[in-house]
Amino acid sequence: MNRRDVLSTIAVTGIGLTAGAKADKKKPISPDQPIRVALIGAQKIGAKTHLPTLVGDPDCRLVAICDVDKKILAEAMEQANGLYAAAGVQASIRAFGDFRDVMADPSIDAVVVAVPDHWHVPIAKAAVLAGKDVYVEKPLSLYVTEGRELIELAKDRDVMVQVGSQHRSDSRFFLAQAIVQSGVLGEIKQTEVMIKTRSGDGIPWAPQPVPPELDYDMWVGPVQWSDYHPERVHYNFRFVPEFSGGEIANWGAHFLDSAQQALGLDDTGPVKVEGKGKRHPAGSLHTSYYDIDVDYEYAKGAKMKFKSGKDNGITFYGEKAQLYVSRKTLRIDDPGLMKMLPKAEAQALRKTKGSHMQNWFSCIRTRRKEELHAPLEIANRSAILCHLANISIELGRPLFWDPEREIFKNDAHASALLNRPVREKWRIG
Repeated sequence: MNRRDVLSTIAVTGIGLTAGAKADKKKPISPDQPIRVALIGAQKIGAKTHLPTLVGDPDCRLVAICDVDKKILAEAMEQANGLYAAAGVQASIRAFGDFRDVMADPSIDAVVVAVPDHWHVPIAKAAVLAGKDVYVEKPLSLYVTEGRELIELAKDRDVMVQVGSQHRSDSRFFLAQAIVQSGVLGEIKQTEVMIKTRSGDGIPWAPQPVPPELDYDMWVGPVQWSDYHPERVHYNFRFVPEFSGGEIANWGAHFLDSAQQALGLDDTGPVKVEGKGKRHPAGSLHTSYYDIDVDYEYAKGAKMKFKSGKDNGITFYGEKAQLYVSRKTLRIDDPGLMKMLPKAEAQALRKTKGSHMQNWFSCIRTRRKEELHAPLEIANRSAILCHLANISIELGRPLFWDPEREIFKNDAHASALLNRPVREKWRIG
């Protein structure tokens, strides 16, 4: 079956993919058969983390790599083939320049999406429509409304969608959650989330010629057109608001997520947000916010501060003690309480063994969505925290949020920022 045949089975509009009939229940993959995975996005986290992880995990086989930059794609192919050769594995990896060809290939079971933020939801939608399981990097969304669109699209389909919020499979953050919820610290009066926020480059910029190896029209994809400059694409998209939520969404998607998890607030969100921050003047090369200070308030009284600092970590201020947790450290300021750590409770929070990727593989085999450590609903609420921070800083005033309806209360100006226009050529779903 070729790409045209596959796309025609799910209806053709826009770029060739839109919501059609719900997929049938998928058959579990045999334990002795590797999960056939395609990597979409082969730079930075794609090349440094996901590619070697996929090559080195016997539970899967990397069968395809896709990137819109031919140079990056060639380097990734060489890297993957070299790793397989060093391991004595006969590899057969195909190179793709268009993710739609990946979706149309029935021999591919699942995709890992490691592209810039503005493509996370659209490519995940395409995978869901093609009936492929998806591991999509965080932050889940570029703006609020598209996260809910993906949730609704995937809801009644038998696809395992895991979001790359790796803290959700990290033993240290499971332990922090168990400690906070055990009451060892007493009532939590305040939570502080600190992240490193880089400013990017504040120099003025002008359009540059697009290099021949890059399909820049596809790189820009669904967002409104922005002319090419080499310091605004690939990893540096992070500092460009047209393509990303900045460091707020980069590190915030991890640490705000872990704070909300520990506080038991996964099923809700704040009701008030107010923030401030700095950014370079309009016309600068990079204009994402840095030096941020944001306050969230929740309906049940929880308060959370989100601010720039020298390191990434979370401090829970309890009546009896304080807990600090980061990727490297977990400490309580009362040494006596260290003997009371609820380690068994922490272990019970883990739904499957192994890493975040292995949790996804396990769910692909069992078809149990309920065992995903970072499912769409949770990842969407964490991404929303990042979007609320950016919007509150932009508007410079307190905003009142309805976490159930996912809309600002009596604030049309703020609510208008929950959505963005999409170039019809690249609309999916």
